[in-house]
Amino acid sequence: MNKHLFFLFVSLYFSAICKSQNNQFDEQGRRHGAWKVDFEGTSNPKFEGNFEHGEEIGTFKFYKKGFYDHPAAIMDFEKGKDSVQVTYYTQKGYPISKGKMVDKKREGEWVYFHQESDSIMMTEEYKNDTLHGLQKTYFKNGNLAEKTEYTKGEKDGLSIIYADNGQITKKLNYKNGQLHGTAEYYTVKGVKTIEGFYSEGRKSGHWIYYEDGKIDSEEDY
Repeated sequence: MNKHLFFLFVSLYFSAICKSQNNQFDEQGRRHGAWKVDFEGTSNPKFEGNFEHGEEIGTFKFYKKGFYDHPAAIMDFEKGKDSVQVTYYTQKGYPISKGKMVDKKREGEWVYFHQESDSIMMTEEYKNDTLHGLQKTYFKNGNLAEKTEYTKGEKDGLSIIYADNGQITKKLNYKNGQLHGTAEYYTVKGVKTIEGFYSEGRKSGHWIYYEDGKIDSEEDY
């Protein structure tokens, strides 16, 4: 969703620049100084920001038509760098997500927020617009709900699931997007219920099932 929003704002931005007749250029014909482009037939801003001899500098604000109290997106440009910090907002001004774009692709840490809230819902690591690194998901109370390792867009490594009281309920391992390795399951009170092993997405080897903390049954796969 956020990548699509980014492309939408970028498209609107360059379209508006091409059509604008009221902003300033330097002697070489490069955009320079404060720029503001309005929605056609209105004095309401589509975007506004500053250029320095053709280069975006500082904060650019983008607006959704009909909603002008808060920008729908803010992009922060740092001089001499090819990256841009992007934050998307709801119509009420709450953040939706934020992170860095390099050549229109997500890079590094991205943060996502619970609906109409400043509390973090998820953090993700990206490399060339692909999940690569640790993904963490949070309950609204701030407690960790899940942390999972990714490699090139696939679950790869340890994945831990938590109850909202902080108790681990699942400890799983993945390889190339499939369950692979040891697996442990617990109740919300921390009592182990199952332990076993997966091989390429299927149960393998010796599995043990518990009832009230004691072995109830065992199976081999």
